[in-house]
Amino acid sequence: MEDMGFILASYIATFVGSVALAAYYLRRGRRLAAQLPPEDKPWT
Repeated sequence: MEDMGFILASYIATFVGSVALAAYYLRRGRRLAAQLPPEDKPWT
């Protein structure tokens, strides 16, 4: 049980890193989509 702090910290770091990466990709995608002209957006 003495390694529990390291294991918990590793899980938290992985979760926070994954959320940060997803937020970065979503923000970047929205910024790039705003630069496209409307006729190049098949999702609208």
